[in-house]
Amino acid sequence: PSQKGLGKTLDVILYDGSLALNDTIVIGGIDGPIITKIKALFEPAPLSEMREKRTKFLPVKEVQAATGVKISAKDIEPVIAGMPLESVKGNDIEEVKARVQSQVKEVMIETDATGVIIKADSLGGLEALITLLRDKGISIKKASIGLVTKKDVSDAEAVLKQDPLLGAIIGFNVDIQQDVQAGHVKVILNNVIYKLIEDLERWQAESRQRIENSQLDLLTRPFKFELLRGYVFRQSNPAVCGVSVEGGTVRTGVQVMRADGKPITMVKGIQREKENLEKAERGAQVAIAMPDVIIGRQINEGDMLYSFIPEEEFVKLKEFKEFLSVDEKDILREIAGLMRKGNPVWGI
Repeated sequence: PSQKGLGKTLDVILYDGSLALNDTIVIGGIDGPIITKIKALFEPAPLSEMREKRTKFLPVKEVQAATGVKISAKDIEPVIAGMPLESVKGNDIEEVKARVQSQVKEVMIETDATGVIIKADSLGGLEALITLLRDKGISIKKASIGLVTKKDVSDAEAVLKQDPLLGAIIGFNVDIQQDVQAGHVKVILNNVIYKLIEDLERWQAESRQRIENSQLDLLTRPFKFELLRGYVFRQSNPAVCGVSVEGGTVRTGVQVMRADGKPITMVKGIQREKENLEKAERGAQVAIAMPDVIIGRQINEGDMLYSFIPEEEFVKLKEFKEFLSVDEKDILREIAGLMRKGNPVWGI
């Protein structure tokens, strides 16, 4: 915090040893240790809480652990909350620098090949966030302290290309730097650490379903329809017949087959009460136009026609079974049974 007449100061919890005026201190930093000398020390007045804004501080020459103390020193603008601090006091300064920075490196990680980017306002917050994410089995690409920056977004974009479920930045008690555009990267910020985890898991679940649905949309979905007797409107060029959708959703542009497993025609158009449709769901009675086929020759009234599903698409559909409706699953099994009459290992 900034103290009137002193500029930026450090609020420190001294839990071991002592600090005195003119002591050389080493403070952990992201880009290396910060070395400075204590210009002034202040203790909160008796019965005061140092975190209160109106607390009065009294100047002292030396403080002993364990206590809270305010430190005034030069060149401390880059200091980030939560960093370790240690006085030199006759010790080898290089040894102290190494010891302090080792505590920082324990948290400033870059270990997983891919994972989320996490930010926090302090070392303690970062440690807590890392622990929670590790417990959830969520990999971490980088962890650091401070605002969300362009570099963080760039790192997350690289992750996004590898794994769309990890292309996110998680920020605990921090904001996004001004003028930084997140683009396709998901940025999740919150001051409640458990809420961050909940929001991340919700986003991952929604993203997973969206990805799987988009992949599913590229596959031929199972459906079947029956040619209604007495509703042949045209026998050929194209054949047009009234049908009853018995399962799944009939869509235009999809090849259809007979019960012998051979593709015979396709759904060229769907119409109901002179309205053109892109699809017709189970229970619907519609007119379907089918090219390159003659009703009464290749197909007949009362026939059941099925969507023709190539074997490689059938295998993929099995992976997405949880996203298929109950009747789609039933039709998929029925289609597999028809195809395996000619090839016992079809789709296996």
